[in-house]
Amino acid sequence: MRTASIKYIHDDVALLQSLSVFQRFCAVVEAYGEKTAVTIDGVEYDYDSLLKHVTACAQELLEKGVGEGDVVALVLPNSFDFVVITIATMAINAVLLPLNPRLKPEELQQYLHLTSPKVVFLPPDLRRSVEDMQLNAVLAESFSGVAGKGRTLKGLSQNDAACLPALYMFSSGSTGKSKRITRTQQQVMSEYYALEQTIALKPSDCILCTIPLFHAHGFGNTLMAALMTGSKLVILTQEFSARATVRAMQAQRVTIYPAVPFMFKMIVDTHFKAKPDFDLIRLLVSAGAQLPKDVAEAFFAAFSKPICQLYGSSETGAVCLNLHHPVNKCLSVGRPLKGMAIDILDDHGNRVACEQEGEIWISSPAMTHQYDDLVKLTKECFVENRFFAGDIGYVDAQGDLFITGRKKLMINVAGYKVDPLEIERILKSHPAIDDAVVIGVADPHYGELIKAVVVCSQRDDCSEQKLIAYAASHLAEYKLPRVVEFRDDIPRSPLGKVLRKYLQ
Repeated sequence: MRTASIKYIHDDVALLQSLSVFQRFCAVVEAYGEKTAVTIDGVEYDYDSLLKHVTACAQELLEKGVGEGDVVALVLPNSFDFVVITIATMAINAVLLPLNPRLKPEELQQYLHLTSPKVVFLPPDLRRSVEDMQLNAVLAESFSGVAGKGRTLKGLSQNDAACLPALYMFSSGSTGKSKRITRTQQQVMSEYYALEQTIALKPSDCILCTIPLFHAHGFGNTLMAALMTGSKLVILTQEFSARATVRAMQAQRVTIYPAVPFMFKMIVDTHFKAKPDFDLIRLLVSAGAQLPKDVAEAFFAAFSKPICQLYGSSETGAVCLNLHHPVNKCLSVGRPLKGMAIDILDDHGNRVACEQEGEIWISSPAMTHQYDDLVKLTKECFVENRFFAGDIGYVDAQGDLFITGRKKLMINVAGYKVDPLEIERILKSHPAIDDAVVIGVADPHYGELIKAVVVCSQRDDCSEQKLIAYAASHLAEYKLPRVVEFRDDIPRSPLGKVLRKYLQ
């Protein structure tokens, strides 16, 4: 392994916070170029090789006309292309837009028209649908790996890193429409720095990825966590399998495994002929949905390894992590990462006492400070450099945060945030539906499932199967109602507000 200043890579905080993603990546390559960077379905790429692919991809993007501030959309499953294009996009100061490849064409069209990408990378089965959208964009199924000569990459200057956009993500909420979030190079790096300092990430770590890289949890806590440190990132691309995951943990000598609750439940519910050896695992991180107490306790009983809950959002990245009491306080999401802060406020904006519930407000150098083009909502959710995530909770006497509910209407399906108003709008467009309300109901596997309560004047055209099939033609699979209840009317207050508590 090459010799390099490890202080430069890990300990100089001021320098780290001023670096762009690509500058940081180049520093990691300089120090750890011969180390394995990515193992994907058993194929290994070292950091030197990964940089060559990134450089070729970046040159290809430049040749396709992508410049500073232009958008590169990734509608790809977890893949080597996803990793390479991500770093290459940021290397040329363009903006990455990672999207779920399981979105329906009309959902995808909304996101693409809102962002006007210069290039869209997408699977072959989506190409015809995106062509029909008549975007002014180059469509590609992968990067070629071959680029013209004579172009060089300079990355960002240190002074530019703070202000240039790096990442677009969309967050659902109570507005009926997805909200676009922009995070800068420095905000992305600030999230990485907070995580690195909090969990002591090391080049010797091996991080296993079975969660989607387009999701904030996968992007920040697997992809960035590994490649900005010099760790090894192991990516499994097939549908989640508990057995395949455990085999990879053992064969690849995994030390950190970020996942979502239902993945941990599937592992603990699987019968293994021989008890898995998790001795090398130093951190199991659950995020995206509340970790059920019985899953946490059963996992620890079976494998003697605690699961640590992480709390965050698309707007902020990772915020809190339960490192101190992951077993006897398994329902807690712990304490803020280094450099971040949590306030619990009442309805008048005053801090509440310990053990008292209130709204959770977040302060973080990694967070965005607005919803793009949504001035009113920005004023409601971003106040004095703090963000209201829509969650209710309390902090106990030891300083640990507990999430107890939602103030906004979001439904959390296995880590995917679903806006019930979006589903209601689709259901109400059905000619037989007079009214519809969508709610989340507790589920032991996925945290919540989606339930639709409908008022239907033409019951012959309004069976549960027909309504779910209708929704499936407009919405991604994870947004579909799993239960449909028919009622004569929707309970409402005298002022017309839907009384959701009577719909559970």
